[in-house]
Amino acid sequence: MQQRNNINESKTEFLFESDAEKVAIKEAQEFRKPKVYKLILVNSIVICTIMISCFYFLSYYEKNELANIKATIIQEPSYKNLENEKLNNSSNNLKTFNNYYNKYGILINKANPITENIVSNYKQVIVENNIFNNIKLEEETYKQYLKLKDNLLKRGYYINIKSGFRSFNDSEAIYKEYEISKGSNYAEKYVAKPGVSEHNTGLAFDFVISKDEQSLKTNYDSDEYYYLENIAYLYGFIIRYPKDKEFITGYSYEPWHLRYVGKDLAKYLKKNNLTLEEYYEINKE
Repeated sequence: MQQRNNINESKTEFLFESDAEKVAIKEAQEFRKPKVYKLILVNSIVICTIMISCFYFLSYYEKNELANIKATIIQEPSYKNLENEKLNNSSNNLKTFNNYYNKYGILINKANPITENIVSNYKQVIVENNIFNNIKLEEETYKQYLKLKDNLLKRGYYINIKSGFRSFNDSEAIYKEYEISKGSNYAEKYVAKPGVSEHNTGLAFDFVISKDEQSLKTNYDSDEYYYLENIAYLYGFIIRYPKDKEFITGYSYEPWHLRYVGKDLAKYLKKNNLTLEEYYEINKE
């Protein structure tokens, strides 16, 4: 009897130890292999994290792309958005003058085109601190422009150059755009071909002026424009295509277009209310 009890006790102890071992093994297995709901939870967290990361990445990418597109619009505007010189019917009646010897006083219009060979000798430099990028001007023109700009800044007026030097290829592209959109007859009559545009020299530029530093437009009835119009000559600049003289210049009125001719000539033209065409008619050889 005593022996049977010992056997039962041993068996009971063995079974207890065996059960404990099974529990330990089961727990170890559960630790290594999470339950299904735990797997679902973990996977869901991982997927959500990936999706959120993708969302922020795409949002950041899209934001940058929009910024790049906006910058491109400002830095490299379409030729159609440029305030290109517009010829008029009088351009066919302009006179020819031999004035290529005068670099800064050179006359450029439909009757007096400049060659690419002459322009290649004009040093072009990058315009800095300008809201429109990739703008170039002829070296001396740029130096005087900076002095003009400093004068304007002291009065709280901001000037920026929208279009400066254009290569002959640029002018050709502009001409072709008008040719395609409005026809050959229109382009021939009203659009400046390569060598006929003052922009081909870097001596001229289209500008915007405002009391708002970031403005992309000019109010031509404003105090700032009136001030610029009346002091530009001090730095060698003229409003190249003035109002009421379209029949003389062969171009439409362009209040946004400044041309560098040098201080002495600019002062003379301003004092006598003359265009370059009138000046050369008076002083022709």
